[in-house]
Amino acid sequence: MKKSIIITLLFTALFAPAKAANAAPPADDKVFAAMKDEMARSMAKLNMDNLGKPYFLSYHIGDGHSFSVTADFGAVENLNSSDYRRLKVDLRAGTPKFDNSNYAPNMWEGYRAETDWNIALDDNYDALRFAVWSATDKAYKKALETLSKKKAFVESKNMTELYDDMTPQAPYELYRTFAVERLDEKLWGENVRKVSAVFLKYPEVKYSSVRLHFNSGGVRYLNSEGSANRQPSCDGDVSITASGYAPDGFRLKASHVYDFCLAKDAPSLETLLAKADEIGKNLARMSKSEPIKAYIGPVLFEKDAAGKFFETLLVNNVANPREVWTEKSRWSEETVYRRSGELVERLGMRVTSPFLNVVDDPTVRYHEGVPLSGFYEVDDEGVPAQKIKLVTKGKLTEYYMSRAATRDFNKSNGHGRGDFSEYPAGSPSNVFIIPEDNPAKVLPMPGLKKKFLDLCKEQELDYCILVKGLDSLYGPFSAWKVYLDGREEPVHGIEFTGTSLRALRDITAVSKETYVYNLAWSTPGTIVTPSILVQEMEIKKTEEKPEKKPYLGHPYFAK
Repeated sequence: MKKSIIITLLFTALFAPAKAANAAPPADDKVFAAMKDEMARSMAKLNMDNLGKPYFLSYHIGDGHSFSVTADFGAVENLNSSDYRRLKVDLRAGTPKFDNSNYAPNMWEGYRAETDWNIALDDNYDALRFAVWSATDKAYKKALETLSKKKAFVESKNMTELYDDMTPQAPYELYRTFAVERLDEKLWGENVRKVSAVFLKYPEVKYSSVRLHFNSGGVRYLNSEGSANRQPSCDGDVSITASGYAPDGFRLKASHVYDFCLAKDAPSLETLLAKADEIGKNLARMSKSEPIKAYIGPVLFEKDAAGKFFETLLVNNVANPREVWTEKSRWSEETVYRRSGELVERLGMRVTSPFLNVVDDPTVRYHEGVPLSGFYEVDDEGVPAQKIKLVTKGKLTEYYMSRAATRDFNKSNGHGRGDFSEYPAGSPSNVFIIPEDNPAKVLPMPGLKKKFLDLCKEQELDYCILVKGLDSLYGPFSAWKVYLDGREEPVHGIEFTGTSLRALRDITAVSKETYVYNLAWSTPGTIVTPSILVQEMEIKKTEEKPEKKPYLGHPYFAK
């Protein structure tokens, strides 16, 4: 690969009109040449022991530069800067109605595409052709074996309700110019160190980490149906995490992640320092918290906590609509390696409060100046990105689709995505929670807090629960008691009990203000969400036992 260079194209050049659908890959692109020539040979001649040729083949090559740096309490712990080039192969044996996909031979091996993470960095045609040939050969043999096992599995289960494994898709081509963008790595190493040093002010913080990672480059995609694309590719984030202990030894955690793609959108040092200080202060307050035994009443989810709420109950449950089967094994009694989202079976039914709409739009790059990491123009199956309406007035109207058919849909909606070791599946990008224009339901944040406290009074409660950050809806977390006079008091060691999809329908009001929450998915994505007020939830003291705190204090503060 040619040496990484500072990006010289204007941002707007990334969005120049696509070439005509009959355009050919750039003639001087040796990577495309190697992909195209080996694909033609493989589709024509691969037929081991007359077991059948592949009916579909795609190559995905990504290359660029990767930089990461991690620091802890004012010291850099790890720094890596390197170029990369990697290959993924998706080869299908059988027919579009029934092929080797959506089946894992066993739970241990998993459901993974054929990949090579270290192909030639130089644009050497012969070396690239060799890498593509080698990976294709492995993918072909694996596909034949998997197809045979899948047929036996289906026959043994007497399955009759089957859906097409690959739906038709018109060829689509898109060619963008890309170059590698580089951060000032020396500067960012120092920035990350400075941010990590903020926690030296807080003896209550026992463990902390600040990490930046940034990948920039491009991807090339080619399939045997005639689809091809070349696109810029980038992803980056800065994560700040800290943890400590409550008086009873319960582990306390606090974190925040800033996602970005273009170097110009990386968060400023001032922003990071302020967030680290905020996390330190909150953890210091939380270290004096006490648990509560039980609670039933309104819960206010602010900012990131609202994002986690929607990610867990809504987004996760309208994704991966096609189950991946597997055999029972000594590791698992399951015959499903990956289950479909729980809401997939509720198409046309009410799944949220009726004043809420939800759309997913991968073509949006910013929201109120904040970068959205779910942006893309073409998905991982070569299908153009599409805006979809997931929920309309509370009813589920659509879910994420790849090219694998379901009972309800026989076409991709441009959301076939997966990380570099995965086969594409229906996945989120940029999710927007959009309330109807209803003054009684959509309130400025002070008004939402007032409504929250009014509900407390109506239910004759001394306090209600405010959640500012959340790792999971299904495990222990920390929160804040909010008394009727507005006073806040931290609590820990609690968890929701009986949390179900009903909570989505119990949202009674939301804030006018919206926030960008970064999804914890294998592929980049965001949720743009208001803060939300849920009418009633049940909380209990967690059964998880507290840890034994370190016998000696942190050596820095012991000085």
